[in-house]
Amino acid sequence: MITKRGNNTWLITIYLGRDAATGKRDFYYETFKAPKKSMVEERERELTKRLKTPNTGPSSKISTVGELLGFWLEDLKDLGQAQERTIETYAGHIRKLMPVVGGLRLYNLDAYSVQEALRGKYTDLSSRTRKNLYSTLRTALRCGYGWGLMPNDVTAGIRTPKVETPEKPTLSFEQLQLLLETGRNYKHYLIVRMLIVTGARLSEILGLHWNDIDFETGKIHIVKTVDSRNRKEKDRTKTKSSKRNIILDKETLEYLRLKKQALKVVFFSKDERLVFVADDGRPMRHRAVELTFKRMLKKVGLEEMGIHCIRHSVLTNLNDGGIPIADILALSGHVNIDSLKDYLHFTKTGLNILDTLSSQTKWQTNK
Repeated sequence: MITKRGNNTWLITIYLGRDAATGKRDFYYETFKAPKKSMVEERERELTKRLKTPNTGPSSKISTVGELLGFWLEDLKDLGQAQERTIETYAGHIRKLMPVVGGLRLYNLDAYSVQEALRGKYTDLSSRTRKNLYSTLRTALRCGYGWGLMPNDVTAGIRTPKVETPEKPTLSFEQLQLLLETGRNYKHYLIVRMLIVTGARLSEILGLHWNDIDFETGKIHIVKTVDSRNRKEKDRTKTKSSKRNIILDKETLEYLRLKKQALKVVFFSKDERLVFVADDGRPMRHRAVELTFKRMLKKVGLEEMGIHCIRHSVLTNLNDGGIPIADILALSGHVNIDSLKDYLHFTKTGLNILDTLSSQTKWQTNK
């Protein structure tokens, strides 16, 4: 329907049917400026064709951003495309996004509408968390476009917040040695020791079974992990490249040998049991190990930091010590230098121009 509103100004009204949730009639309105009614009629036909074309995506019931977010999350679960922890993270993002963008209609969605809805929101969150919210939304919207639920891919126009990434604190080689020497009497010392010795992830050390340790060769085989927050075993590593072998030092092997000898009789083979379990026999909690690490730091007067900083510290010290990148990748389980670079913390050092050019001149003279 076309209604003249003024000089060269028209109101186009498109009936979209009844809202599935409320049953109320739903309309699309657009103010259009044109000198001739024929131009307005052409615009009306264009809108009608675009807005009243049946959805060709996975479900015609998906008409809002909120419904799309819900379907997208369930689809990830159904296809097994994300791990349980990742699904939980996405679910948390969606809970935050729903009050802000959940009601936006897909049929006329544009980047400006999304950006306007997000403006000024989530300012109480860290820049990293805000960016993650935006990224989750953009991923779901891109899927919606691929499913045919939206006429345009609006994600290219959605700008994400700038992230200020703080430098993770790291420990020097001497400080790591100090922790190994002074923390022997703590309950979970052996776990912290293995994190320092191997540079592995906590989930990988907690996921070790006794049959993953070869006492003859001194190797451990990292092939499984543990979700230490939900206390669940997982039959895979974080990535394919994370599956690897690491050779332990003799002292750590001896700690493990003594621990195995001290095991009480269990109802199944010792070799099939997790090396590190809580008092109730279930996988260790992340928090329990983190608490031990914090107490060890406090005892020797070092600043408090997260347990994942051990991994950063180990890899940084190896890099600073001139160890080849290929050897560091073999230890860390990263697939390439790009995935490793966030773990290498070092201070750039440049040589002043006088000494640089002087050295170059001497080299050329001696040729």
